[in-house]
Amino acid sequence: MPTISIDLRDLMGLVGRRLGPERLRGMLEMLGLEAEIGEREARVEVPHNRPDLLSTEGLARVLSGILGRKTGLPEYPIRESGVVVEVDRGTRDVRPLIAAGVAEGRLDERTVLSIMQLQEKLHDSLGRRRRKASIGVYDLDRVKPPIRYTTVGPDEIKFAPLGFSEEMTPAEIIERHPKGVEYGRLLAGLSRYPLLVDSEGRVLSMPPIVNSEETKVTENSKRLFIDVTGLDWKAVHGCLVIMLTAMGERGLRLGRVRIAGGGKSAVTPDLRPGRIRVGRRNVCETIGVELGTRDIASILRRMRYGVGKIGERFDVLFPPYRLDIMHEVDVIEDIAVGYGYGRLRPVEPSVLTRGREAEIERVSGRARLAMIGLGFTEVMTYTLTSREKACGRMGTDEEMVEIGNPVSSEYSAVRNSLIPSLLEVLAENQHHPTPQRIFEIGNVAIIDRAYETGARTVRRLAGAVAGREATFTYIRAVAEAVMREISVGWELRELEHPGFIPGRAVEILSGGRRIGLAGEVFPAVLERFGLENPAAVFELELGSI
Repeated sequence: MPTISIDLRDLMGLVGRRLGPERLRGMLEMLGLEAEIGEREARVEVPHNRPDLLSTEGLARVLSGILGRKTGLPEYPIRESGVVVEVDRGTRDVRPLIAAGVAEGRLDERTVLSIMQLQEKLHDSLGRRRRKASIGVYDLDRVKPPIRYTTVGPDEIKFAPLGFSEEMTPAEIIERHPKGVEYGRLLAGLSRYPLLVDSEGRVLSMPPIVNSEETKVTENSKRLFIDVTGLDWKAVHGCLVIMLTAMGERGLRLGRVRIAGGGKSAVTPDLRPGRIRVGRRNVCETIGVELGTRDIASILRRMRYGVGKIGERFDVLFPPYRLDIMHEVDVIEDIAVGYGYGRLRPVEPSVLTRGREAEIERVSGRARLAMIGLGFTEVMTYTLTSREKACGRMGTDEEMVEIGNPVSSEYSAVRNSLIPSLLEVLAENQHHPTPQRIFEIGNVAIIDRAYETGARTVRRLAGAVAGREATFTYIRAVAEAVMREISVGWELRELEHPGFIPGRAVEILSGGRRIGLAGEVFPAVLERFGLENPAAVFELELGSI
């Protein structure tokens, strides 16, 4: 989890009240944060689901609410800045999304340091190390709008990157600048790189790598331009909202920016609150405490929510920076925090029960130990994927559970196999020595119209090996060793599958039912995944969930 450094004097100044170390630690722990508190500084570990707390301003905002200093929905007045970002069509193929805003006001050293820290922590968490979103902050007084978001060839332009006085081409930045070396992989394989320039050709940045030295922010800056570029709109817009609202907590005046290009026009950021319905009965039953409507409304306001209609069901408004609010239970959790976990009393259950490990977990545990014993390393990949990754690259055309309104096309379906994810992991780790042996135990969704939902969840084990050991004989032996360990009887039957080399693949049967497959991956599939070494894989069904 990301860890931030907090100047305690700065925090207390924003909160408007001095808090002792123990009280501050207790309040942070109640919010799910771990803290090491010194005399002048605190180090706070923030969970990934709360990127809005990755700054002194974010912590001060929530603490002032709990203390009753500032309650209700935070409001951030925002005006039209007059700044326009013109987007060239070429950016669609390299880094297609951009959002931007403006902040004006007096800066001091603490403010600048806090902004820079928030920027980097958002890069690593919500931005997924700048892949989904990367942030640029510039001195707007050194820039002449309109600003153009375009692309440039590796040797087409020169500018001085942040921290350097020497002008460099984009290709030289990738090779020699520390940020270029660290993040150049994000532009690997591209013939043109994204670039932000002003109307006079002055370079602002080369996203997602580095800003220019000419437009850097200092304590003397009075007008800031903030842009976020990336591949995922929720991450891009979310980063912008969190950055700007943090600045708003410092008293900076916020401005909107018009994004124009490609026949479309948008204005960012959107600071309108979200809305969700919360039932009083659900609150009381979930927390285990009987609360009246006025009590719940008061707690919600202290947790920085807005409250509309009050009754058995509440209209609750949540701030735009609360990206974690997706369900009624997320709000109920905050109500429990606001009520105080220390005030909750444990209640013995009225029915005597005896718990035991679920059978599927027992089988999964035995399979995991077997794979580790065979020299495989466990990995964990995303449950969500895309049809292109799951089927297109494997050469199949199977039915999948697809999301009706996905945030990103990259995560638009629930995986129906673990194998494509393992091949992706192998492709991303080709710089490590071979052989590479990895496995995953996880859930997949299978279309089954006999179920009410039209699909069922299945626990599977998959293993993959890349390198000289990636043969059918080896991967078959691994699959059979695991089945012996989990006490499964099996038989093998030759399998024709577009993802495997003909004659080097089998389906695995148990009791006449197919429970898995194993084989050597077809060269065309290796090529689609970007794998240079041969690979062999197997997958077994451990049971339905």
